[in-house]
Amino acid sequence: MKGEISMKTACFIPIKSNSERVKGKNFRMLNGKKLYEYIINHAMEADCFDDIYIDTNSDEIKQYVSEKGIKYIDRLEELAKNTANGNDLLLYHVQQKPEYDFYFQLFATAPYLQPESIRQCYENLITSGKYDSCFTALENHSFYWYNNQPVNYRTNILPRSQDMVPVIEETTGLYGITKEALLKYRCRIGARPYMHIVSKFEAVDINTEDDLKLAEYVGKVFWDL
Repeated sequence: MKGEISMKTACFIPIKSNSERVKGKNFRMLNGKKLYEYIINHAMEADCFDDIYIDTNSDEIKQYVSEKGIKYIDRLEELAKNTANGNDLLLYHVQQKPEYDFYFQLFATAPYLQPESIRQCYENLITSGKYDSCFTALENHSFYWYNNQPVNYRTNILPRSQDMVPVIEETTGLYGITKEALLKYRCRIGARPYMHIVSKFEAVDINTEDDLKLAEYVGKVFWDL
């Protein structure tokens, strides 16, 4: 797929050494592999980006990606703090690497995001002309409340869950955006995003110890790891 489109694309995967909620999260073992290995390998298997960069402050990860022929960026100390977010990182990346037309962001905490989903997001953003950004998402047919009020249904008219208009949830697995939109909106989602719907099994996101246990189970039962 690489080389078929004249636009230049880059994928950035932030993997820092420290973690607040799950200590050493990115280095924890998940069904025989370290967590960070999954998304790096899936990004390579997708085979669609001109360049892949790992943004890290870990010597172990730098060595791992160097052996695979992947480039890395030294994580700035201020961007390794827990106050830094995905927008901050991508804006830093476009400053450091301004030569690309499209910027993608993947995360080690989404180990089961599949290469095919990565390719589909890539293709829809770059070839359709309809979108300025993309992200992976879940469709939820559940009953939601906020501030002690129902959000997506009326309590006196109880719909069947399959008849409800789904609430879309970002999975924080993948984001992609044009350089133009990134610089205009200063964030990783533009005004016309493509939402790529994934299954709950693919959307597993690890931020707590319980998430890690769930991911272990899902990997064994659903992904046959």
